[in-house]
Amino acid sequence: MPRLTFLPASLLLCSLALAQPAAPVEVGIRPVREVALPYRGTAPAGVIAPNDSRIAAEVTAKVARVHAEVGGMVKAGQLLLELDATDYRLALAQAEAQVTAARARVALAEQRLRQALSLRKKQFVSDDAVLELQTGVQATEADLDVAQAQRAVAARNVEKCRILAPFAGVVLERQAQIGAMATPGITLLRLVDLASPEIEAQIQVAQADELPKATEIVFESQAKTYPARLLRLSPVVDVAARTRVARLAFTDSAAPAGSSGALRWHAPGVSLPPELLVKRDQTLGAFVIENGHARFVPTPTAQEGRPFAVALPPETPVVVRGQQGLTDGQPVTATDGTR
Repeated sequence: MPRLTFLPASLLLCSLALAQPAAPVEVGIRPVREVALPYRGTAPAGVIAPNDSRIAAEVTAKVARVHAEVGGMVKAGQLLLELDATDYRLALAQAEAQVTAARARVALAEQRLRQALSLRKKQFVSDDAVLELQTGVQATEADLDVAQAQRAVAARNVEKCRILAPFAGVVLERQAQIGAMATPGITLLRLVDLASPEIEAQIQVAQADELPKATEIVFESQAKTYPARLLRLSPVVDVAARTRVARLAFTDSAAPAGSSGALRWHAPGVSLPPELLVKRDQTLGAFVIENGHARFVPTPTAQEGRPFAVALPPETPVVVRGQQGLTDGQPVTATDGTR
C-alpha cells in the first residue's frame, strides 16, 4: 500500500518542478548610445587616369622616327611617331592623276553635249543622241567622284603616317623601334592622361546605398589620406562579385594614377562593436532587453569580426555581457554592463 501512494507523489513533484519558470540569467547591459561607434564603410579602391591609351598604327609601314620616350610628357596634338610614307605618297600621286584624267573626261563629255544641243536646234542631232550624251556626262561625273574619294583615302593614309598625341599625357611604354614594321592594332606607345585621375571602388551591394549619404569620404593609400567626393555609382550589380562600381573625384590633392588602397566613409547611423555580435540559427545579430526578456535583433548585413550597423533607438538597452549564452525570449536580470 505505501508503494502505491509513492508513485503518484513522485509524478506530482516532477510536474511541479517542470511548471516552475526558468531562473533569470544575469546579464550586463548598456544603452546603445554608450556603446555605439560611428558607422564607417570601407571598400577596396584604386586610382585610374581618365585615359590610358595604347597608341597603335592605322596603316602598315616601317617606323621612320620616334619623337617620344618613356617618362616624357607630351601635349595634345604633338607628334609622337613618323612612319615611312613613301608608298602612300606614291599612291596619293596616282590618285591625283586619276582625278585629273576624270576631270578631263567630264570636260570632254560636257563639250560634246553642248555641241549636240546646239545642233539639235537645227535638227542635225536626234533626241536619242542628246540623251545618250547627257548620260555620258553623268557617268563621267560619277567617275570623277570615285577618283576624288580615292584621292581622299590616299591623302588620309599619308596623314596616318604621322601619329599624334590624342591628349596631353605621359609616355609609360614604348614598343616602337626605328626600322621595325608597324601594323594596325599593334601597340607602339602607351600614353596616360595627365588630367585629374579618378578613384574607382568596388562597393558591396549591402553598403552601396550608404555611399551617397556619406558625410565624409577619404581614399587611403601608402599611409596617406585623400579627401574625395562621389561622382557616379553604377546601378548595375556585378553578378560574380556582388558589387557596384563607384567613381569618385579628389577634392584636394590627388594620389598618383595607378595607386591602390581603400575607400573609407562615414555614413549616418551607428554601428555596434564586433564583440557584441552573436549567431542564432545561422543569423548574425545582437541581444537587447525588452520587459525583462532577451530579444534577438538580426542584422543581415553584419560580418563576423567587424562592427555592424543597427537601427535601434539610442536608449535601447543592449546586452554587453553574457550574450553568448542567451536565447531569444529568455528571462534576464539586467545589471550595469560597465562593471
